Amino acid sequence: MAKITQKEYDQMHAQYARMEAFDQWTTPFTQDNVITVDKDYQFQPNTRTFKAGRFVVKSLLRTMLPLANKLLFDLKIEGKDNLKQVDNAIRVSNHVMLLDTMINFQVAFGHRHYMTGAAFQLKKGFCSKFFRAGGFLPLASSIKAMSNLDKSISEIFDHGNSVVTFYAEQAMWEKYENSRPLKKGAFHYAVKNNVPVVMTVILFRQPNWLRRKLGVKKDCTVKICPAIYPRNDLSVKDNIDYMQKATQEMYDRTVCEFYGYDYDKYDMRLTPLENKYVAQGLLDKDTALASKPDDRALKQRIDRELAERVRAQQPMYEEDFSEDEVYDYYDFDDIYSEDTLTEHPVKL
Repeated sequence: MAKITQKEYDQMHAQYARMEAFDQWTTPFTQDNVITVDKDYQFQPNTRTFKAGRFVVKSLLRTMLPLANKLLFDLKIEGKDNLKQVDNAIRVSNHVMLLDTMINFQVAFGHRHYMTGAAFQLKKGFCSKFFRAGGFLPLASSIKAMSNLDKSISEIFDHGNSVVTFYAEQAMWEKYENSRPLKKGAFHYAVKNNVPVVMTVILFRQPNWLRRKLGVKKDCTVKICPAIYPRNDLSVKDNIDYMQKATQEMYDRTVCEFYGYDYDKYDMRLTPLENKYVAQGLLDKDTALASKPDDRALKQRIDRELAERVRAQQPMYEEDFSEDEVYDYYDFDDIYSEDTLTEHPVKL
């Protein structure tokens, strides 16, 4: 399969965003050789062998991930106290890289960490065993399997000091710099288990000059947002809606603040570049939404308009003097004198 470039990813994301198809997968994947997640699947087996494997894997992750994340992403984590202050929590993360699991594991250090994800990621062989030992909880379409997952998550929280991470956008969009709508599933588990939701947002920044020389395109900053708790005065359904909306607003505001978007004018259907231009007053949002997304053409047009504005503000001597008059105005005969250009106004 041919490799897809980041520009091609960006174009797909732009097209899906216009159609509000935010949960469409843009990264190729296969379901070959996957493990069946059914009613008999054990999410966290209670055996000595599994527990020993889990201890080894998580010890390796705690040892190796900080160095790996520093080398790969120059990772910076902000707001650590927002997660340290909670015991159990559902953690919601945006899904913007194939390797963002590495980042999310490190962000959860200090808690027992588990992560949900698509079942097709569990392939037969060593990798699936490693994933399970690391705390991977596959989401399945089987009602019985999902019922077992419910029980497993409740048992995890019974142990205390545990975090279960959900990619609530569902699909992974590589290096995406907008927010996307969060689905309800994660908030269902938060309300059911009476635990808070902690939103963590993976954001991209420009690397320093040395890392750019080494070919790094983007580095990562993670912002851990304040916890949002279920409300005792709301029903289960209303609580789910409340936590979903409150988390979405926090997510949107975090993205807008970091990338310089205007929250009041921000629109997920726009491309990141369009949102930046709207915030700067260079683009009308409704006009942008009525057209097909084309960042390259848009940038060329905006650059041309900005250049014309600058040109219009510069003094234009040609409007005041003809070329002959300019030469008459200045005496170029004595160009090596102390005053290179000596004014000799011409009487017209």
